[in-house]
Amino acid sequence: MLCYRKHSLFTKKYYIFKNENEILLGETITKIKYTIKLTPQTVIDWSINQQTKQLNGFWLIWNKKQKFFLMDATTCNIFKQTLNGIVTYGKYSILYEPINSIQYSSFGYIKQLLKMKYLYSRDSYMCKTIKKSIQYTDEDFYYQFEILKQLDHSKILKFKEAYNNNKQYHFIFDYPEGGSLADLIKSKQLQFEEVQQIIKQLISTVSFIHSKGYVHRNLKPEHIFFKELNNLDTLVISEFELGCKLIDFQNKNPTCRIHGYTAPEIKQKIFNQKCDIFSCGVVLYKILTRKDLFDHESNTYDEKMMLHLINQSDIDQQYQNLLRMMLQFNPDLRATADQCLTIINQLSKRTPSFSNILDKSHIDTNSINNEIISIKLNEDLDELSENHDFIQRLPVIQINKRIEMSY
Repeated sequence: MLCYRKHSLFTKKYYIFKNENEILLGETITKIKYTIKLTPQTVIDWSINQQTKQLNGFWLIWNKKQKFFLMDATTCNIFKQTLNGIVTYGKYSILYEPINSIQYSSFGYIKQLLKMKYLYSRDSYMCKTIKKSIQYTDEDFYYQFEILKQLDHSKILKFKEAYNNNKQYHFIFDYPEGGSLADLIKSKQLQFEEVQQIIKQLISTVSFIHSKGYVHRNLKPEHIFFKELNNLDTLVISEFELGCKLIDFQNKNPTCRIHGYTAPEIKQKIFNQKCDIFSCGVVLYKILTRKDLFDHESNTYDEKMMLHLINQSDIDQQYQNLLRMMLQFNPDLRATADQCLTIINQLSKRTPSFSNILDKSHIDTNSINNEIISIKLNEDLDELSENHDFIQRLPVIQINKRIEMSY
């Protein structure tokens, strides 16, 4: 690749050489003048032709001074693509046109999600903007940058590039055309197989994150998207600003408030990968019931009430069992991502669901003396159908005690 630098009396031509860790600019490979490290701390800014709206060069810092280099549009675009997600850029506004706001939240810091159009290709992207503050600094920005570089996975929203200007940080991602899981939950009641399809992808991705030595710590439906519209197989996870490495747990405490998807042990500053499993369990409950398991305005969790809601809900028994494993308040007893995956892979649809049959039953709780009732559902659906009339004639009963059921 070629670039040019204008001087007062002449224009000098430089060849660009790129190796794994550096960019080299020189008249020849043996006569290098500029050496630029390929790290997130390196800042490169881009220039566009105001008439054509095409890239026409770049700025870099050399010996604490800005140096400008001219390039033709095609070469400059190729050069930029080789640097995307490796170094930090300066101004993003000259390259992107805002379309609309997707989401806004403020949990200790100000964040905004925007749908953007890239001026060069007109492709859509999602821009996450975080305002610089005491709660979110350059250190946090570069830490998140490194996480996104390391976690390159088909089920993690694709990170494209990052910008750092005077007041804000910007992370650019592929745009998820299918919307968020939160929107999907609001729009429809998902079927058994659809729930299995979603939770399997979610837990599988969490397993990958954990295998790389990281933890997400901020999983909820608003941070889970679908790359394609009406295609549940395209689930992706986003929002890693609270993510961290296992070895950094002690000095990377979450800066945002506790919310209804957060594992209870985080309040005691206890961090491990099991906190993601608890969050996934709350997400699963939300998918199944379209209701919140915990009050999102309170950081107080009631374990007995949680078990009551799971036991008395209209949730298929197989998912109830999975929820109990994921939502153990003691993280030592909570299932791992791989253990959850094993159970999810074994899920099989049975109809009618056991909870629907319980709805037609009623028991006086005073007569059972706090006993735990165990009921085994017959796997033979034909036999269940043959006994349907008999079941219909049973007395109407109501179960208010904790119920454990097994197949």
